[in-house]
Amino acid sequence: MTLITLHSRIHFASHVLEEALRAETEAQRLDNALLLCPVSLRDGDFLARVEAGLADCGAVTRYIIAAGETKYDTAAAATAIDAAAPVDLIVSFGSADCIAHGRKARHAITARRYEAAKARDRGAAQQSECQPAFFVVPSVDGMPDPCLESGAGRTFKTTPPGVIICDPTVIGDADEASLAKALSLTMGRCLNVLGAASFNPLADGLAMDALGRIRMVADAGPEWRRDLMAATLMSAIALQKGTGLVEALRYSFGKVVDRDLDSAVLHRVMLARLLASNDGVPTTVVAQVLGLPSGAGLPAQLEGLMRDMPLPATLREMDVAWNEVEEAVDFMEPKFGTPQLRSHDELTGVLRDVF
Repeated sequence: MTLITLHSRIHFASHVLEEALRAETEAQRLDNALLLCPVSLRDGDFLARVEAGLADCGAVTRYIIAAGETKYDTAAAATAIDAAAPVDLIVSFGSADCIAHGRKARHAITARRYEAAKARDRGAAQQSECQPAFFVVPSVDGMPDPCLESGAGRTFKTTPPGVIICDPTVIGDADEASLAKALSLTMGRCLNVLGAASFNPLADGLAMDALGRIRMVADAGPEWRRDLMAATLMSAIALQKGTGLVEALRYSFGKVVDRDLDSAVLHRVMLARLLASNDGVPTTVVAQVLGLPSGAGLPAQLEGLMRDMPLPATLREMDVAWNEVEEAVDFMEPKFGTPQLRSHDELTGVLRDVF
């Protein structure tokens, strides 16, 4: 069975940020907002624009996410803020990491409220009622990896944002490394989606269109900011077809090694090698979309394209030790299987090749 669900309302236009925030808070009658801000953006124009969009809220609590702060730290702070004055809206902006922190904060607030409810009132409806609204404003690195859970059911932990506001004007000053990460992450996600065995034609279409926009960005097209933001968004939405090896491996590192690996860098390291292992990717079509020669040499061609990216090219260059790789694989294999690969040994062999 194919189940395709799109939960988020998406605003997408240049200079739409303030207008979209005002319209959504007014339409949903949201009055007490918790604004999560990365420490790197606390003095910039981005924060000022977001706060301008929330000017009609009765109260806005700004919380600065410090460098090195974990999602659990942010979640604990958010629940304390909510306990003092119930929050009806969480807004995360400016980085995929900040959006992930917001997702964790929303889950923590919802869980606390749900536990506080009387037992007879608990249920799916009560979960929904306990959950504050969640708006996100992504920047150049787009949306974070989806939550991974061992169970098959969707809960309030994994519910996507209610509103996504994409404004290409916020990424005008992105540096070369940030652009390289965005391109690597988007390309990796798209190829993972196209190689997944499940049937989801909408996800496939989103992935193919995102790859086409990546080509336009690489060619420095006149609307490259718009195309890049569209590509990162579509590749993230397309992941509903199923998370792949990179997402599972990154999650496993976080769980057993306590290492928060950069998903974009991990995609750059593993992309060509994974593509060579996955015969489910329609390489001829992908090569055509990317403007590359068709044939069996697509992995090598992609590796050549990524060679000049200012990003690590191996796990060792990411300061990952081999014993950490083994621990992560041992955790991941029984919990998630080995997405895109057939066995524990094959997975280990791929990782050794990119180590």
